[in-house]
Amino acid sequence: MVVVWDLKKCHVRDVVNKFGKAKPMAYTTVATLLDRLYKKGMVNKRNEGMAFVFSPKSTSEEYSKKIAKSFLNNFFDSFGESATVSFAKSVESLQKEKREELLRLLGTHESK
Repeated sequence: MVVVWDLKKCHVRDVVNKFGKAKPMAYTTVATLLDRLYKKGMVNKRNEGMAFVFSPKSTSEEYSKKIAKSFLNNFFDSFGESATVSFAKSVESLQKEKREELLRLLGTHESK
């Protein structure tokens, strides 16, 4: 997905070329991976001449937020109050700037 986000829209060959000699990948492997991303709803796929063009359905930031939200919901659902207590205690161990930013974000969310 990082390559698709970087390229914005791409053909299979574009992704193959992006990896280059550093990490050579077969054309068919990349085509399979892009098709799986399409089937999972991560990328758009449209026919352009004799090839497909792939583009991301969301930005990396939007996807990161979605994954973080899902993780936190599952975490708190699975571990309940002990997860909340553990999370609250771990906030104290953060660097001052990160702790203040997190508390600011929580305050902003709470006021909504």
